[in-house]
Amino acid sequence: MRLIVTLALAAAVVGVATAATGPPRPLADKCGSTSVSAAPFWLEAADGVRLYAVEEGTGSIGVVLAHESPSDLCGWLPYASTLARSGVRVLAFDFRGFGDSDRPAATRDFLAYGRDFRAAIARLRADGASKVFLLGASFGGAAALTYAPSLPLDGVVSFSGETHIPGTGLDGLAAVPRLRVPLLIVGSRHDRYLSVADALRLLRRAGSHDKRTALYPGGYHGWDLVEDAPYAARVRSLVLTWLRAH
Repeated sequence: MRLIVTLALAAAVVGVATAATGPPRPLADKCGSTSVSAAPFWLEAADGVRLYAVEEGTGSIGVVLAHESPSDLCGWLPYASTLARSGVRVLAFDFRGFGDSDRPAATRDFLAYGRDFRAAIARLRADGASKVFLLGASFGGAAALTYAPSLPLDGVVSFSGETHIPGTGLDGLAAVPRLRVPLLIVGSRHDRYLSVADALRLLRRAGSHDKRTALYPGGYHGWDLVEDAPYAARVRSLVLTWLRAH
């Protein structure tokens, strides 16, 4: 995971840049068979970076899904469909530098994931969400923990988000003392990327008054907790109940 991130960042440092052109390619072409029926669109961040995105569902509860690395929004689509069927408005996107999104040349812009989050949150609010939550898996969880304190959010769910990822600017352990919104950390007891000790360190340091962990058996990581784990249905129920309660 981290090797590929490092290689991508190295490309950005030497000035390699690509920009999305034309309409976004269909989800079926990008991800294969998918249960999400909505058409993808370009979500533009404040600095002009175009992000490949899809929005599914309706309702006043909005959820931004932040993907793992190396990956893109495709891994979230089954869960996005599940949330949408439960009455949640969902927006999933490719981070800048990943998938079909733009790849800025300057390192400071390449790593500006907070701008991606702001664009996604604004889109959900504009489309009718009165409360918006940030859900991140692994790399996306680390990004969520890092940027959430400065974002207009109503809560954060991190699925195995690491305490920090060197070379990416992501350091949730340093950021969470400034967090004030409700926090749910979901993980497994034998995860090699987020240990129980690290999950509890994040929880203790978080400035949120409303905060908890939910740690399950095995070594399931990131979005596998809601898709592939034998207790995935329990995790999905926990998260949906938590969202509705907040």
